[in-house]
Amino acid sequence: MDKGETLKASYVHTVSPVSGTEVAAEMTHSFSSYQNSFSFGSAHAVDPLTVVKTRFSDDGKIAMLCQREWRPKSLITFSSEYDSKSINSTPKFGLALALKP
Repeated sequence: MDKGETLKASYVHTVSPVSGTEVAAEMTHSFSSYQNSFSFGSAHAVDPLTVVKTRFSDDGKIAMLCQREWRPKSLITFSSEYDSKSINSTPKFGLALALKP
């Protein structure tokens, strides 16, 4: 709970409705610490069942997500994140399976 000490502004723009390509930006300002942060992202529908998303932030983190609907309402997701500013960091990988009857 930040009790109203943070202001966030975001913008999403659809580049191509046919291919499902979108770009987004978010900026955050903290009134208590006077710090700003921002991130940029994109989403692209490879086909009607597959979505690829990317995110770049000012703290050096780069993330990617690939999500596929392999059955109706059942998703498999692969994600990764890398912190480019941390010297000893290793990339993080994730795999998720969401099944719905």
